[in-house]
Amino acid sequence: MTLMRLAPGATSQRELAAAMEVDPSQLVAILNELESAELCERRRDPADRRRHIVEITPAGREALERVDEAVSEAERELFGDLTDAEQALLRSLLDRVVVDPSTHECGE
Repeated sequence: MTLMRLAPGATSQRELAAAMEVDPSQLVAILNELESAELCERRRDPADRRRHIVEITPAGREALERVDEAVSEAERELFGDLTDAEQALLRSLLDRVVVDPSTHECGE
């Protein structure tokens, strides 16, 4: 998910946390792992030294491409028996599903 968010271009660490709806401390742990694997890099913003800029690396782009290919293959296997119209309907229905635990209580 993080690499997908970084694919369009460099962003600030704060903006990335907001876009991913994760606590900044959780994002730091995620970025530490991605950076260790050389899939992304962080650097100080020269205009504001308090701010970190995060960017996907070429290796990160390659990893993201492999994930996209694997997801596409899995979708072909799962939904291959559906017509194009049925697949489009399923995607539109799934796009409408929103899981927000704060709006649901146990037992409802």
